[in-house]
Parts: sequence; C-alpha cells; structure tokens
Amino acid sequence: MGVPLLGKLIACQTATVRCLAMTALLSVLLFNGAACGRASPQSTVTASMPQETNTADGHVLPNQQVAQLNESIRTVNGEPEMIVAEARPSYRVSNGTVTMMTIRDESASSQPAGIYTLTTQCIGTGELDVRFTMGDQTVQDVMRCSAGSISNGTMSLDVDETDRVVVEIAPSDGAKAEIAYRIDATDRRQ
Repeated sequence: MGVPLLGKLIACQTATVRCLAMTALLSVLLFNGAACGRASPQSTVTASMPQETNTADGHVLPNQQVAQLNESIRTVNGEPEMIVAEARPSYRVSNGTVTMMTIRDESASSQPAGIYTLTTQCIGTGELDVRFTMGDQTVQDVMRCSAGSISNGTMSLDVDETDRVVVEIAPSDGAKAEIAYRIDATDRRQ
C-alpha cells in the first residue's frame, strides 16, 4: 500500500498568479515528502525490545476519528484553501519503542504578499506546540487537544512576497492525538 496523499489543492478561485503560487507550494511539499506522511519522531522513549528491527507507523485513535478529523479540516474554513495536510500516522514503533511524531513541513516556493492563516485541528489528549513561519515572520502557540471533540487553533501572518513557508507541530510528552492542518491565503485587498 502506498503512502496516502496528505496534501491537495482545491479549486483556486483567486487570481491566476496566486493559483500558480499555491500549485508550486503544493508541488514542493509533495515532492519533498512534507505532505506525504514524513514526520520526525518525538524524543519520548518507552521500553525497547532489542531483537525487533522492523518499523511501523500508525494512528493512536480509531479510523473513524481520523476520518472525522480529515473531513473537518477540509471543510472548516470553506474554499479555497491553499493546502490541506490531513492526519498522517501519529506514532512510530521502531525496535519496540513507541514515539509520537513531530510534523515539520517546509516549502521554498514563491508566495505572493497576503494574509496567510494556519488552522490546526487535533483530537486526542495532550498539548501541541505549533509554529508557523513565512519569510522572516513566525508565530507560535500552544494548543490543547480534547479527547471528545476536535480542537481548533488559528494563527495568521500578514507577509510580503516570500519563498519560505514552515509549519511545525510538536506533541507534548505523553500526548496521544491525531493532528491535521490547513493554510488559507487571503489577498490584502479583500
């Protein structure tokens, strides 16, 4: 089974230049693996079994909750979104050690000036350290996940044209949550 496509571009209803820039960003994220399920394990360590050498990734919550989170992130702000990163495997088991995954997606594609909003959603337990960078501007916040419902967090940046976009989401120690995010772009003139 291949890696699920975790980013997609929905109908571009803005200027052609913005549409091309969004397509370029999506391409860079996909080809660099950022939106294809690559994430780095957190430093949390549990008991190990030295004889085991295989690695497996998985979700900490049932498939129904993962699907609910993915549907929510696709529809939370309406259309058009710039990019959507649905829930990817949230933990890795390697040599018997279970670690939660840290998300770090980065793009070097050119983005026009505008207001960019990162919406992060999670379901489960624990907190997330969320950082959103465009160009030389960064915003950071801590988000608490809820076991019974989807939690939302948003942060925005008003930037000039840039060729650097970074999203970093790190679960706290002991967190057990599924995470998804999206970036929406708004023209300053609107």
